[in-house]
Amino acid sequence: MKRTIVASIAILALVVAGCSSSDPTASEEYQALEQELVAAEQQLAETEQALAEAQQDLGADQTEMDILASEERSPSARYEAALATQETMLAIMEDPASFGDEDEVLDLLDSMATPGVVSGDLAWGGTSTGIWRTGWRNTLFGGTDATIRTWKTWLSDDGSVGGSLWTWTGTAQNGEPFSIEGLELSRFNEDGLYTEVVMLYPYENNEVHRRFREGN
Repeated sequence: MKRTIVASIAILALVVAGCSSSDPTASEEYQALEQELVAAEQQLAETEQALAEAQQDLGADQTEMDILASEERSPSARYEAALATQETMLAIMEDPASFGDEDEVLDLLDSMATPGVVSGDLAWGGTSTGIWRTGWRNTLFGGTDATIRTWKTWLSDDGSVGGSLWTWTGTAQNGEPFSIEGLELSRFNEDGLYTEVVMLYPYENNEVHRRFREGN
């Protein structure tokens, strides 16, 4: 477009020159038209600058929209991942043998948690890092004849926290039957892996211990 304006000035000079033998650029008509063309060129430059800025803003808006869309999708993906992890853990709690031998089950549980997962049982030493595998080994393969049945679960809409209510029934150390209700509270990361799992009970710790020893 700028080339067109410059060419127009040159053509204008030739036209004026054809009409007069004197210097065409000295005429008032030429100078007036030249000023108009210069003004048009300046306006064109301003328009091109405004267009470039608008395109830049549009690109930024599109990037922001993409980020927002990704954030809107993230909770759903996190929820689905956390739900799958939760359902698998509860299924293992109810029937660990269906998932393989002891090491296979523990390996699967390891894959469902972050390396620094905080876990534990408030009635048996509290929570800590580094005890995830040992805790599950003691719970599922510690020699106690018991079954864990889950009867209520929940998971937050964004998949960050969840929990379950369950009943642990079996044979106490003295041969009598025992039954213990418990609560599990969990946290999940963005990939749906456990970052924290805590077991607690609606009884004093000594009552939990007594039921394991003597039954109900």
